[in-house]
Amino acid sequence: MPRYEKVFSGDSHIREPYDLWWRTIGNKLGDRTPRIVHEYKGISGDFFFTGGRICKVITTNVADKDDATADLFVRAGYEPDARLEFQDRANVAGEIIFPSVFSPIMQAGVGEVVHAAAAVYNDWLWEFCSAAPDRLIGMAAVPMYDIDLAIAELERGRGKGLRGALINTVAPEGCPAYKDPAYDPFWAAAQNLDIPIILHIVTGRVLDPIVYAITEEEHREGSQGVFDMWNELHGAVANEFIFGGILDRFPKLKLIDAEYEISWLPHFMFRLDQMQRDFTGLLDLPKLEHAASDYVKHRMWHGMTDDPYGLDTIRHVGASQVMWGSDFPHIRSIELDTQDVLKELFGTLPAADYRKVTGGNVQRVFNA
Repeated sequence: MPRYEKVFSGDSHIREPYDLWWRTIGNKLGDRTPRIVHEYKGISGDFFFTGGRICKVITTNVADKDDATADLFVRAGYEPDARLEFQDRANVAGEIIFPSVFSPIMQAGVGEVVHAAAAVYNDWLWEFCSAAPDRLIGMAAVPMYDIDLAIAELERGRGKGLRGALINTVAPEGCPAYKDPAYDPFWAAAQNLDIPIILHIVTGRVLDPIVYAITEEEHREGSQGVFDMWNELHGAVANEFIFGGILDRFPKLKLIDAEYEISWLPHFMFRLDQMQRDFTGLLDLPKLEHAASDYVKHRMWHGMTDDPYGLDTIRHVGASQVMWGSDFPHIRSIELDTQDVLKELFGTLPAADYRKVTGGNVQRVFNA
């Protein structure tokens, strides 16, 4: 069977053991080592300390699965053999692999902790992916608290065979904005090594209440936080990568937004062009080498899982720039019914475009 007849997920996850960092580095970071704790604001239970904050312990939701499938789905989060069995049953050729537990560590706010934890995660990820490196495509976690350390981890990840770099969606608090020339050595390294840069939810400054809301008060305030988290990407792309000049200064840099869905893109492109056309003088915006919306249509790739307006958006953005991802094994993930769901989402696309969106773009961008 030709490979393109199987789909390739551009956004899937593993479930790292919550004790990974304590087992690996113990108390070398003092009381900042990420680990399980058993109390939060007077509430007893199992919680996860990220090195800066406390969040929930989240497990794979298998309540609606028979025992055998439930066991497979749980083990597929951390056992490569189980993951490959899942791929075979779902008729999936391979997956781009992102973290679950490490994502909130990216937001811990303590650079020393986050960079040390990233190295531990990347080592564990590569061990997982090395079981089938053509089907399990790991994305190195590269925190952006310290630029020199970020470059070193970018290069180390590439040396191990990790094919992309997951960075903070927005520069961590207290750090310069990404458009600052101080980051140019990092973008240059990513461009020269042909390492795609990924902006994924739960890595910016906005905290995901699904991950962090524990008390009743935190749950009541949660819905606003979800929308703020989804919207965080817009400013980063517009202010830093487009009008901030990063994509002009580094014309071969690959930039991907993941798990933000795509139906927001047409209006976003309208606003970008409006800013460039009507407000450049008023806002002293820099002169760009291209139409602002062209960066979205030609310099970026956009992740989609189950956006019901995705088909219409593809007509605006282009099939070559959209990457479907299953989000497996997270709560809204597409599972063993992958083929049926994809036919429903994209079945009216021309065959060549269908292949691009459901795996061809992923394989091309990540050399998978």
